Amino acid sequence: MSKNTIKLLLSLLLLTSIPFYVSAFPTGAGTCNVEEMANGDHGPSSLKEPTGYRLSADMPTKGNFELTAVGPGDGFKGILVYVLNAKNERIGEFTNLPATMQLKSDCKGSTVTHKTKDNKNFPFKLNWKAPQGTSGNLTIKSLIVKDFKNWARLEDIEFDPVTGASSVSPDTNEVTAGQPSKSSKPFVEKYVLFIVMIAITTLLYIVGSVIEALLKRQQVKSRSFAKTVGGFGNAK
Repeated sequence: MSKNTIKLLLSLLLLTSIPFYVSAFPTGAGTCNVEEMANGDHGPSSLKEPTGYRLSADMPTKGNFELTAVGPGDGFKGILVYVLNAKNERIGEFTNLPATMQLKSDCKGSTVTHKTKDNKNFPFKLNWKAPQGTSGNLTIKSLIVKDFKNWARLEDIEFDPVTGASSVSPDTNEVTAGQPSKSSKPFVEKYVLFIVMIAITTLLYIVGSVIEALLKRQQVKSRSFAKTVGGFGNAK
């Protein structure tokens, strides 16, 4: 196969691979669920327990909560936060978002994530409003990304939207900084399109090589035939 053809195939492979790696997510979390973080492109976190990151919830006025994230160092790069009711539904509304934050549109329900890779300083605050008439304990789920390989799932916070009382959930996964979730999709299922593109590129390479070999063989036969015909002409 010619060098130009190989370069073309490699370029196509690179272009199809870009979407998988651009998800190193400078403009938003690559997942909608904190439990799935370790199974994405970030992989398990390199941070050691305890990470020092935590979230708290206060109710300055009825139904309006201020969520405050604190931690070591001068800040963080990324974040993912949402509130669940007893039915595991995302509820409420994040209001007055900082300029570096956005609602994650591809998640079911109100979910906040970063929209820039700029450093966000601690303490970092978000405002959340409970739906009218909400009662029963709610749960805040969140994670913070210091950099690509260093991130932490924060302890879940349970709170009462009526009284404002809050506490750390006893059900929080203790491996906050770490391991892939057992409920995650298998590697092949998560990256099936990428695998298919590699297979197609490989197939194109093989087919191209075979076609090129056949063409060269045909050229040799044509030259041999031309020489033979030329020899007959000279004999006459």
